[in-house]
Amino acid sequence: TYDLQAEAIEIFKYRDIYYRAFSQTNLALANNLASTQQQENQGASPSAQVQQTITTLIQQSINNGRNAVTVSPMTAFNWNNLSSIYRALIGFGQNADQFTVLTAQQALALDPNNPQQYVELGGIYFQLGDYDEAIRQFRTAINLKQDYANAYYNAGHAYEAKGDLQTALSIYQTVRTIVQKNEANLKQIDSEIKALSDKIGEGAGSSPSAQVEPSEQEEDLNVNEQATLPERDPQIEVPGPTPFSQPRVTPAAQQ
Repeated sequence: TYDLQAEAIEIFKYRDIYYRAFSQTNLALANNLASTQQQENQGASPSAQVQQTITTLIQQSINNGRNAVTVSPMTAFNWNNLSSIYRALIGFGQNADQFTVLTAQQALALDPNNPQQYVELGGIYFQLGDYDEAIRQFRTAINLKQDYANAYYNAGHAYEAKGDLQTALSIYQTVRTIVQKNEANLKQIDSEIKALSDKIGEGAGSSPSAQVEPSEQEEDLNVNEQATLPERDPQIEVPGPTPFSQPRVTPAAQQ
């Protein structure tokens, strides 16, 4: 896969989707290698050679993500892709959290009427522990799409994480109304409502919920989270999202 994607870029250097795909392949290889080494070494740091390979793959992932943005800077999906790369490096690379937010904000600026963009940005803030800002983003998504079950669901988890259990419960009940035609989602949210009600105590299940109509959507309920590379101390230095140069190809031979 790696070799064929590199060859495709060599053949045609101005197709942003090629860079996006190659950036994710490099990131997947780095993540797999880092996780495997951590398991095999029982938490110990990988060897210097393996660390260098991981660093090279991460550098190539970022470079190709940036190249996609350079080729097509007005495509929100390219910024989303670059943000997902930095997000995977939170705790592993220096300033990855800041770069994640910056690139997600750029994607949102290019696609401001898409509620999914606000769920993505809210998910980043949730991951960083900024629950108030996460809730603000999830609420914006809800305002744009009143039956967006996953936006409510994420907002509920943010309220629960900050300790506002009654509000979280009310939002989960709204989710239940929206997804009642989806058996799997209904079972999942019923389980979470029961668990939260038990945590709050007797009478918790009577909290009012927003007035929404059931939806035919089939999306799965999930908290907007993303797998990250194992945390590293010290963190490696990673370049920021400033792709001002012409697209460059990093041949596989340079690994």
